Amino acid sequence: MVTRCQRAVRFTMLVGAVMGGLALAGASRAEDRAPTVHTIFLTGLEVKGTTTADKLAPPQVDPQELSKGFGFKAPGEADEKAPQKWEVSSYVFSPSFVTVRQGDRVRLAVFLVNGDEHEVLITAPDGATVAIKRTWNRGREYQLEFVANQVGSYQLTCSTHAPTMAATFFVIPR
Repeated sequence: MVTRCQRAVRFTMLVGAVMGGLALAGASRAEDRAPTVHTIFLTGLEVKGTTTADKLAPPQVDPQELSKGFGFKAPGEADEKAPQKWEVSSYVFSPSFVTVRQGDRVRLAVFLVNGDEHEVLITAPDGATVAIKRTWNRGREYQLEFVANQVGSYQLTCSTHAPTMAATFFVIPR
């Protein structure tokens, strides 16, 4: 004789199996879908922070020695009218990480807010150049497009401000 508890357990297992099967069917449908086009809007900008030497001592190591993407203005340089003021900055792309599926087309629309010139290129996971190095300038929008054929990380890099000014397009298998 099957108890009420045993029936509840069987029912729960049956519902779990059906739900699991539906989840797997949905996952396989997502993988079988045709490649899609992603239009991604990126901004190239310089993030700045300031304070004064009486509140916080400036860094002992000039941040510009750590990365071409970092900036530093020491006390007396940042603001002539406020000799205690100092400033740090970093060039970045935002967003800096995007995930797409293998075979998808990636369309980038990149607007540059800061930095007069940026030498940019896109490389594939195997290191091959996807978009040749070109110069981008402040106040303009640039468009690039590539097909994410390889699984792994495609990199948009500004060699002028590397390694901080980079964006990763992570490609997962279809």
